Amino acid sequence: MVSNSLTTKMQQKFAPSQIQYMKLLQLPSSQLEDRIKEEIEKNPLLEEEEKKEEPIEIPRVKTDTNGRVRTKNAEKKTEGFKADPGSFNAFEASMYDNLMEQLGFADLTETEFEIGKEIIGNINENGYLTRSTDAIADDFYFSHSEEISANQVEKVLKEIQGFDPAGVGARDLNECLTLQIQRTRLKGKEIDLAKKIILNPNLFEYFKNKQYVQLLAKLSCSEEELEKAESIIRQLNPKPFSGNEGVYENLYITPDFYIWNNDGKIEFQLTKPFNKSLKLSSHYLNMLEDLKQNGNTRDNKQAIAFIKERMDSANEFMTALARRDDTLNSVMAAIIKFNYVYFLDGDIDKLKPMRLVDIAQMTGNDISTISRVASNKYAQTHFGLFLLKKFFSNAVEDGEGNQISSDTVKNAIEKIIAKENKQKPYTDDKIVEMLKAEGYVLARRTVAKYRDLLHIPVARLRKTIK
Repeated sequence: MVSNSLTTKMQQKFAPSQIQYMKLLQLPSSQLEDRIKEEIEKNPLLEEEEKKEEPIEIPRVKTDTNGRVRTKNAEKKTEGFKADPGSFNAFEASMYDNLMEQLGFADLTETEFEIGKEIIGNINENGYLTRSTDAIADDFYFSHSEEISANQVEKVLKEIQGFDPAGVGARDLNECLTLQIQRTRLKGKEIDLAKKIILNPNLFEYFKNKQYVQLLAKLSCSEEELEKAESIIRQLNPKPFSGNEGVYENLYITPDFYIWNNDGKIEFQLTKPFNKSLKLSSHYLNMLEDLKQNGNTRDNKQAIAFIKERMDSANEFMTALARRDDTLNSVMAAIIKFNYVYFLDGDIDKLKPMRLVDIAQMTGNDISTISRVASNKYAQTHFGLFLLKKFFSNAVEDGEGNQISSDTVKNAIEKIIAKENKQKPYTDDKIVEMLKAEGYVLARRTVAKYRDLLHIPVARLRKTIK
């Protein structure tokens, strides 16, 4: 039986000017100039105008013989804030460019290609996807004004997970190892056992928790066979983008911000890759006035309507650019104010826990705006080059009730594990003891949690024979 009914649905809609602003906000400086040139090409009402700016002093970053960063004032520069060659040279393995090159060869529709770009932009330096498919679908709507489903994102993600190196695009350690073991062409019982352990979530939990009695019972294998399977798993890479120098290229990264210590005062500058300002075309403005004076003919009306429409579009674009600069400047100012002591010398132990919501409250923006600012943007400081999102971290409460940054804890754990004897790696209990000696009183489960977040395997998987 067919029936008719009325339903109401709440749906958020954004004005075209707001969508344009959000798109520009998300762009890093390295892509902003191309976007501006693209707009100039398609809108005849936009013109370039040379900017005349007062010279400013910028710091030059150099390293001493031990690789430590030193700073001193560089010579004065004109034409905006541009460092000379050799100043702020920052080379980083370009995972993004490598994945984008592979994406270009994939058999995808235009929409799927754009989804792939969104996914790749959310893969971190270890090769892991940092956002859910639902969140990426939401981001895609904001950046492309097109609704897509999480299933569409999942489909493209599966394509990217077939890229090199094996394991890239995984969402957790189990999926990372699964992607790698599925590609092996080796045969044998030990390989089959390794696959069974990784591909079965329950068996993998036994494996991670070193519950070998249960594993032996479930797999019906000998201890020797299990040890060989474990050795195979240990050879897999929990961080797909570490130790793959052949995949990377040293490419110049354009920082979005420069931050320096000027005699104890932290200063910063937003990068201006496009050294010309924009203005409305005087030629078309004069044409508009002439058309208005030449009568209300049909052709005149159409020409006037076209020029006004292009004028409105040009004004919206220039306004969005100005809003982008204002937002980026206010967010960076808030970040520095929140963690001023840290920015003095870059000591990670001085980094206070800072969340997106903290900066949102300080600037009066919503959290999604702060997230877009922090996405894919770099800050060149006097102590190194960092993604903006690296400055954000959650709070961890130690055993004495003190609030410390989760990044501080992760850094301490990484240092301890880096110095361990790989033939006798530290257990989580031992790491707890060593952290306590450094002043961090944490529970074992907290240490295990952050070790997992660092994609560092348990002690048994880190053990080597020699």
